[in-house]
Amino acid sequence: MSHKNNPKKFALNMSAAQFTKFYIMHLLQVKQPMISEHFKKEFKTLTKNWIPAPSTLLDTLHEMTEEGLLARKEDYKSHDKKRQKVYWYYLTDAGREEFEVLKKRYKILFEEQQQILDKIMRDVYK
Repeated sequence: MSHKNNPKKFALNMSAAQFTKFYIMHLLQVKQPMISEHFKKEFKTLTKNWIPAPSTLLDTLHEMTEEGLLARKEDYKSHDKKRQKVYWYYLTDAGREEFEVLKKRYKILFEEQQQILDKIMRDVYK
């Protein structure tokens, strides 16, 4: 991951798709299985005002499944109401390994951005 100046990637120096992938992996480490609706709710809880675009979320879930990072199972959203079929997503062993790699790589980015934000808060909002 490049640390060159890129105004489109100032926040954390990563794209929305990269962050979406990373956070999906985190969520599935904590609780699985999940459906797309659960991911949306968790992102909303995290940021209050941002969730990945529906196309970003669905494309990311699809790509991660194709890469073998996720497994999915078609089932009903609720077994009490067997009307709506959905995909339930699980983190695979390969996904767990990838998440450990990304955690180490992104920790540096998160720490750098935290320092920037802390400095802004001290200097601008003193």
